This record gives sequence, C-alpha cells and structure tokens, in this order.
Amino acid sequence: MDKSRKAYHEQVAESLIAQLKQGTAPWQKPWQPGNPLLSFPHNPTTQKRYRGINALYLMSKGHTDPRWLTYKQAAGLGAQVRKGEKSTWIQYWKFTDERIRKDDNGNPVLKGDGKPAKETVKLERPRVFYASVFNAEQIDNLPELIIDPPTWNPIERAELILQASSAAIEHGEHDRAFYRPATDRIHLPHKHQFETPDRYYATALHELGHWTGHESRLNRDLVHPFGSEGYAREELRAEIASMLLGHELGIGHDPGQHAAYVASWIKTLEEDPTEIFRAAADAEKIQDYVLAFARQQELVEQEVIKMDEIRQNIATYTANLSPDLATVAQHNNQQLQKLIEYLPTQQQNSLYLVADALKFCRNLSIDNFEFEETSQDKLGFTIPADWNGRVQIQGNVLEVNENDSGKNHIVPAKELGVDPEFWGVYAQRNDQTWVWLADFDVEQQAIDTAEKLALIDAMSERNEYEKAVKLARIDELRISNDPQSTLDDITQAKEQRKHAEMLAMQNDADFNKRRQAMETGQTIDDLQNQRQNTEKESDHTSHTSRQYLVVPYSEKDQAKAAGARWDKVAKAWYVGDKADIRTLQRWLPENVPVQQNSAIDAQSEFATVLRDNGCIVDGNHPVMDGLSHRIKVEGDRPGEKSGFYVVHMDGHPAGYFNNHRTKAEIRWKAKGYSLTEEQKATFAAQVAIKQQERKAEQQVQYVKVAEAIKELLDIAPQATADHPYLQDKNARPNGLKIVPHNTDGLPHDSIIRICRERQEVKTVRDEHPDSLVFVAGDLLLPIYDPQGNIWSAQTIQPSGTKLFVAGSQKEGHFHVVGGNSEGLAALTALDNAKTIIIAEGYSTADTVSQAMNCPVVAAFDSGNLIPVAQQLHDKYPDKPIVIAGDDDQHLVALNGKNTGREKAQEAAQSVNGVAVFPVFALNEQSSQKLSDFNDLANKSALGMQAVERQVGAAIEKAIQKSTIQKHQSHVKTQSQLQAATKAKKRALV
Repeated sequence: MDKSRKAYHEQVAESLIAQLKQGTAPWQKPWQPGNPLLSFPHNPTTQKRYRGINALYLMSKGHTDPRWLTYKQAAGLGAQVRKGEKSTWIQYWKFTDERIRKDDNGNPVLKGDGKPAKETVKLERPRVFYASVFNAEQIDNLPELIIDPPTWNPIERAELILQASSAAIEHGEHDRAFYRPATDRIHLPHKHQFETPDRYYATALHELGHWTGHESRLNRDLVHPFGSEGYAREELRAEIASMLLGHELGIGHDPGQHAAYVASWIKTLEEDPTEIFRAAADAEKIQDYVLAFARQQELVEQEVIKMDEIRQNIATYTANLSPDLATVAQHNNQQLQKLIEYLPTQQQNSLYLVADALKFCRNLSIDNFEFEETSQDKLGFTIPADWNGRVQIQGNVLEVNENDSGKNHIVPAKELGVDPEFWGVYAQRNDQTWVWLADFDVEQQAIDTAEKLALIDAMSERNEYEKAVKLARIDELRISNDPQSTLDDITQAKEQRKHAEMLAMQNDADFNKRRQAMETGQTIDDLQNQRQNTEKESDHTSHTSRQYLVVPYSEKDQAKAAGARWDKVAKAWYVGDKADIRTLQRWLPENVPVQQNSAIDAQSEFATVLRDNGCIVDGNHPVMDGLSHRIKVEGDRPGEKSGFYVVHMDGHPAGYFNNHRTKAEIRWKAKGYSLTEEQKATFAAQVAIKQQERKAEQQVQYVKVAEAIKELLDIAPQATADHPYLQDKNARPNGLKIVPHNTDGLPHDSIIRICRERQEVKTVRDEHPDSLVFVAGDLLLPIYDPQGNIWSAQTIQPSGTKLFVAGSQKEGHFHVVGGNSEGLAALTALDNAKTIIIAEGYSTADTVSQAMNCPVVAAFDSGNLIPVAQQLHDKYPDKPIVIAGDDDQHLVALNGKNTGREKAQEAAQSVNGVAVFPVFALNEQSSQKLSDFNDLANKSALGMQAVERQVGAAIEKAIQKSTIQKHQSHVKTQSQLQAATKAKKRALV
C-alpha cells in the first residue's frame, strides 16, 4: 500500500462520514426482503463474503454487483479488468498461522493418508495485510451474476433464533422496542402493531443484538443513558449487526428508527476514525453469536435424523441376519440398553454417534479426523483414530522436578507409594502406545468414563459374537465393582461372560486370533479385513483359529464323545465344530491344574544345546513339536538361518540339530525325563497353541509384505524387451515390471528400500532389518493367488539370479504368462483355456505360451508345483492339467535326485493330470546340461517347433484322459442310481 497516502483507517472513516452526512452509508439504506441486487459483497473465487469493515467499505462504493476479486483472480476466470479502472483497498489480519504438527521427539505427525498433519497456532503479534480488489462491474467477460433464493423460510428461521436464544421478551407493555440491561429483558410491541411480519422480526433481532452485549454473553459496555455518546456507540454496533442479520436471514433492513443517532456517529468517527473498525468487528461478533442459535438447532435436528438413521440401520441389519445370529444380535441390543439406561438420552445418543463414527473409521469409510472431531464434540476429549479398544485408568500425582526448572510432572501415584491426587484415563493405540484422554478429580468419574469408552468399543463391533463378549465383560466389571452386588450376582455375571466367550469360540473362527491381536498391535477390523482379503478357507488356515484342549490319553474317548477332534499335525485335541462346550470346559488349558512339567525342563535343556552350538535362541525357539525348524546362528546375515533342528516329545524327548555354517551335527536325548500322560497332553496343547500364534503372526507378516509389494508395483514402470535376462531367454516382458530408481510415490512409512547399486544391499539391510530391500533395474514379477490377490514377488537380476521377497507367501501362488493379456488380466485368460498348463520358471512358461499361443502358469520352482496345481484344480475342476516339468538329469550325478521330474510327476498325479518333459536331440541334454522347454526352444537344434509338438501331444493326452475319466465317472454315477432304484423297488415289494 502506498505509504504517501493517508492511513487506511482514515480513508475508510472519511468516506463513511461523508456518506453518513448524506444519509447513504450502507447501514442507512433500507432494502426489502428478496432484492437480489442487495446481496453482500463476496469473492466469487472463494465463495466467501467480505466481513467487518471490508464489507462496509465495499458496499459504500455504490456498485450493484456484489462480486469483488483481485486482478489475478479475474484473469484466472478468463476475465479482464478494464483499462483505467481503479481498485479498492481492503484490509485483513492474520491472527493464527498453520504449521506441521510434531510429536514430543520433534518428528512430524502423519495423517492416515501419510501426509503431515497440520495445526493452527495463535500468533503473538497479529499481522495486517492489504489487497486491491475490483468490482465485477469494472471487469469484462465475467459470467452473468446468479443469486440463488434462500432455501429456508426467513420468518420461520428468525422465529427459531428467538426461541433458541431463550431471551426474555415482553410484548405490549410499551409502544416502543428496547432492551433493558438491568432486567436483561427485551420489550417489543405486539406483532400486529407492525406493518409486516418481517418488520417485527427485524426489530426483534435488532434488540437481540443489544441483548448479546450483556456481561454474561459478549460483555459490551451497555450502561449509558439514552442520547449519550456511549449509547450511540452501542446503537452503531446494533444497527450494522441488524443489516448483517437482515441480509443473512432475508428479512430486510429498516434504518428509519435510528436517524437520531447520525450526528453522534459522525462526531464519534471524526474524533476516532478507528471506531468504525471496532464497531464493524463487534457487529460481526453479534451476528455470529445470534446465528449460532440457528446452527445449534440445526445440529440438534441433524443429530435426531442421524439417530433415527442409526436405529433404522440396526433394525435392517438384524432383520437380514440368519436366525441364530439374529438371536445373538437381539440379545446384544437388549444387553446394551440395560447397560446405558441410567444415562440421560443426550449421553446415550452421544455414545451411539461416536460408536457409529468409530465403526466407519475402522472400516476406512470416513477420515480419521472426522472420527476424532466427533469424539471431541460428543465426549469432550479426542479418541485417537487408531484406538484398539483398550482403556486404562491411572492414579496420578503432580511432582515438582527440580532438574527441570521446577516444573510439575505427572507421576503414577503407585510409584511413589502415595494416594492419587487425580485419575487419568488413557487409550491404547494399535502400536501399543498409550495416549492421555482426560483427568478426573474423583476416581468414580474416571471409572464411568472408562466404561463409556468400553461401551463405544462394543457398540462399534461388527462381529455379533465378539460384541456379546465385550458387553458381558462390561456387565461383569460393573457388577463386581458395585458394593451392593451379592455373591450370586457376581457369579452369574461371570458365567454369562464365559458363556459368551464359549459361543464366540464355537461360532467365530477368528475369535482367538483377535484376542491375540490385542497383544500384537493389530485392530480387530484389520484381522477381519485380512480374512476377507485372503479368502482362504483351507484346513491349513483353519488351524489358526482352533481352541486346543489338554486331554490325557486315558480321557480321549470322553473328550471325543463331547465333540473334541484330533489335530494330526499338532498332535493335540481341539474343540470341534459341534462340540459340547460345557463338557469340554474341564480340558481347557486355563482349567487344568498347573503341575511340574518335565517337558519344560527338556525344552530348557535343548535350548542350552542350541546356544552351545552357536544358535541365537529367541522368540519361541526351541519349538518341540516334531517338525523341522530353521534358526539363526552366529555369523548369519539378516534373513539368513543356517541352523536346523527337530525335536520329538513322544515318550522320551529327543531331537536332532545341524549347524550348516560350522557343519556341527548333534543327536540329542533328554537326561532321563519321562512324561506322564497329563504332562504329554499339557505340552501338546501348549505346542499347538504356540503354533497357532506363530501362524497368526506369520499371516500378519504376509499381509504387511503383500501390501508393500502392491504399493511398489503401483509405482514400478513396465519392463521392456531389452532387459538382459529377457534377451538371454528370448522371453517377452508381458506384464512384468522393473524396480524403480527411487521410492517416490510410496507412502512415507513404507517398508520398501531401493538401492541403486547391488553393493549397497548389505549395508541397507543392516540399517533397516525390517525393510524389504530391492535393487533398481531388476525385473519384478507379481505373484498372486487364484482370486488375483498379490502375495509375493520375484526379482530377477540381469545375470539371471532369482530371489523372492523376504517374509512373503509364495506357496500355492503363481504368475500367469501370455494368453494375449498382460499382468493380472492374464489370470482371467485361464477361464477360457481348454487346458491348464503349469511350468516352473517364468522363461519356461513364456516359451510354452509362445509355442501354444495360450496362457501358461509359472509356479517358480518344483516345490510349488503341487500346491499350485491343487489350487487351480480346485478352481477349474473340469479342466485337464498339464505339468510342463524340468528334467534335471545333470543333478542326478550330484545328489542322486531328479527333483524337477519327481515333483512334476507328483503334481500331475495329485490332480489326475499329465506331466511332460522336454526331449532333446541326441547327446544335447547331457553335454549342455539342458533341462527345460526354454532350453529346448533356444539351445537345442530342435527349436520351438519341438516345444509345440511335445507339449501339444501332452495336451491331447490330457484332454483324452480327462474325457475318459468324465465318462467313467458318469457311468459309475448311473450305475449307482440304477442300483439305488432297484433296491428301493425291492424294499417296496
């Protein structure tokens, strides 16, 4: 702004004083309801109106178009300020600043989308800024002005504000309108004494503006006699506020009653030009205060609508459940009502609204901050969006820390051995850290708040069996803490909680896994989403949700009769699908008396053996389950496990250990330990439970790695045919990707690390042992399941070295090559294929795909052929399967095994398919160590035509074999039907 000019406040005051003398100041002009040309000044680019002194100054310029914007904003709309037009200065203050929020360690706090969270801070010294704006009448090529009519009834909205304010209004005592501060009452003539209803409400709202100045509200200086300068100052504020409210509500503005104050206003502004700035600012405060009543009423109405929606959703949801589950849901609703009936309706609604927001937040349907704002609004404190449902109460005291400038620090009272001064309520995040929510002077207040939080967690639970358990626990805790509860009350509540847990174990396969997840840092919904993503219902994964039992051999028949089932892999009994839970309770691990267990001594002894031989014994090692296990040894690199052991606990504990790094080999027997039947059963159950926990943890790791791989594939560029490996193998790039040169585009907290040079890998892995390390430029092959869910990836270096992503799940997963499609689209090509062809490596699969012009599955190695074949046979039971195996004859001389051929034959046999192996020209295979169909196409004199002939013959054989099997199956079925019909006729005779 030009400093040679008068101060801005002087320019504005002089302009408005001149208009006051002429009777044309903005608040002196009357206007009727519904006049669109009298809309308030606003910026069409930001859709915000100008406020305070800026609004008055712009209105004083005499333009009929209410749109004002800067030169750049006009240009941004494709418009142009006409040459010679003069701008109008406006002023705005910045009282706050926005900055990145940081934690106690100075690190940026991130939102759910990985972007830094921001916070607003108050500036110690507010800053003033100026901008020059032009009216729309000074600009060419702006769109035509469109002002939408109000969507509300102005009279109804004005009446709503008067009622919501609860202001005391007296009618008819006097023939004039005024507000009396001494009695805090508004006096008005009767409505019929006004020309129109809008005149009545305009007058009432003018007096309501004075009413806001009471010391209990906005606390303005109101105690001045009529006609005094102070009275005129207050009248100026109320008159400007009346203009603002008249515009906002659409009821018009009539300044005729206040002409007597003009001389006082002129005198005041001439003596103090900044008074008009203060008056305009106070008028805005008056309008905001008055309109807040309408907004509050709107919020109440919205809450009522939301509560009706929640109740309707609950009813609809319950009606669509199966009969058994609907019964559980109805019981949960009844139990919930019993638990919250003591609360006022408003607090009950608050619990429902916060729980509803939490449910959608955990399901990623709303933003984290939307949930946190809801909790702050309804509860008075903010619940973190990553709350896992756990709450803690801690008695605290304030202690002066002399080493920290005498500042007070909160210390747990129990650490000092003193009584608490107050009680804090804390919520646990998914990462196991605790966050403070609120403090209370009375312990019972903290207990009540913790219970409300537990209710919110239960109400947000989507799984009805899990919800029943949570509600039963709340009820049990409340009854046990109630001094008036009898022993029978406490016992009954405990039994109901146990019954709810039993039903959950019996009907909800993931119940135990979710209980364990509370200790591993995952949310319940994480595990539910994980189960939906994996879509695996195989026997392997079902083992992770079994409730194991301690059943001695002599009691196995009793347990079996009650529904217990035997797990052949874990060698332990577990609760069957249709078990009698009450009968089996005696064999639950927590109900079996603890006794001295020789198995524990044997486990400790074997752990010592492992340590003495260079093993790093941590985690669950040693696992005494009769299965082989890998273990880290001294000198191993990250991810490497050079130790191997297996231990059996049948009868006399014994095992075997081999350190592949030092070549040390030990056959071990426990020192004279012998186990009783009860000890064997107890240890078997303990081992089975640990296996369950390991599988659950492993599945969590699988999902975490899979998500990281998906993120990497999203930013990775497509591979091209000039990659050295593809050129060497004459393979097509199809849907392959290339590891990018950097992590740009990945989330801030991604576990992916990318090295530019291969020599950096070891250093990066040592620095980031929990990360996935890739090298830029390597080929990247996505590995997925039959449903298209990505679970792993294989990298191929230019030299041909192949590696799988550490910690990922490869077993049973594959990559589809060709079929005139790329990437995951090739998977759908299998739907139209006459035969499913499976090979080991990518290049072999691509060669067969080129030769046969059809999609081919790459299983990556011989050990994965069987699970992949079985997975695809389950999905396509009517399609014949051909295994295009490797013939590793050159390995027979080394280890006596032809693994590629053996595994291919086993895979074909497991799905009633056909295995085919490359047949080379005389002496080619042994002399050149050739083994697969890629070798046959590229290194043999027979070439690609041989691949087409040999694989084609195998496909015909597989189709013929499948046809014969189908015919035999049909004949067998018909024979069985005929036999059943004859038997039925004989029975009738």
